[in-house]
Amino acid sequence: MSSFAEDIKSPFRTGNSVGQLIVINVSVFLVLVIFQFILTVSGLSPDKSSSIFHSVVSWIAVPMNFKELLFKPWTLFTYMFAHYSLWHIFGNMLMLIIFGKIFQEYASSKRVFAVYIYGGLIGAGLALATYYLIPTFQQHAPADFMVGASAGVMAIVIAAATLVPDYLIHLFVIGEVRLKYIALFVVVLDLIGVTYFANAGGHLSHLGGAIFGYIFVIQMKKGIDLSSGFNNLLFRLKKLFIRKSKIKVVHKRSISDEDYNMKRKIKQEEIDEILDKISSSGYESLTKKEKETLFKASHENK
Repeated sequence: MSSFAEDIKSPFRTGNSVGQLIVINVSVFLVLVIFQFILTVSGLSPDKSSSIFHSVVSWIAVPMNFKELLFKPWTLFTYMFAHYSLWHIFGNMLMLIIFGKIFQEYASSKRVFAVYIYGGLIGAGLALATYYLIPTFQQHAPADFMVGASAGVMAIVIAAATLVPDYLIHLFVIGEVRLKYIALFVVVLDLIGVTYFANAGGHLSHLGGAIFGYIFVIQMKKGIDLSSGFNNLLFRLKKLFIRKSKIKVVHKRSISDEDYNMKRKIKQEEIDEILDKISSSGYESLTKKEKETLFKASHENK
């Protein structure tokens, strides 16, 4: 049992953002499943059990109308960690594991969580705005609310494909496929879903996440890190809850600040050149030394 607890704590202790997201999503899913099971065996009628479960979920799911959202603003965050369908969470977590690990390897772990959160927020915003502004979609509006990690996961999928488009993934039966083609396929599926109003709200949120994922990497290549504000906020929140040590550790550098900053600048320029090479020629075009440099840099930023 202690080993299981350690496995759960491990992603938070090591800073593995993909692992953290999986633990949070699965934990919320299990709580909802257990709650639904309790309602089922409680002796209540199916209609009553369904009504109670629906009411509870409505407090963590994002409502598909602005009036209700004004009274439940927190749902813009909570909805992206909630699932109540086994296949829904299985699909999202599988995509998160595959693409999240790739993005984490080449962009650092600290950016994964930010892309997921921002992708989820923009995805919900796009779905809500579309239903509110376009009359055609109002006729096909979902009954009540929206849940799921799909928008955040989609942001990570597209971010990974934009960063390393020629990265090869081995798919069962099909074989090796470049990352950019997998990303294109899932985007096309969402466009089809929106066109035929098949869960249009969900597909719109996916597209919102996809747009952010693409913009994030394009800006990152220009030296603009859109995750910095989010990560700074997390750092400040951690400082509030983590008790400060009374022992002060002083680190002395063997070089001056000017030389240290110059070395950091040269190293960053080297990483930027490698990322540009990946973008233009693919990951396989890198030399062994360049791959090692990128790998070491990704782990230093975690």
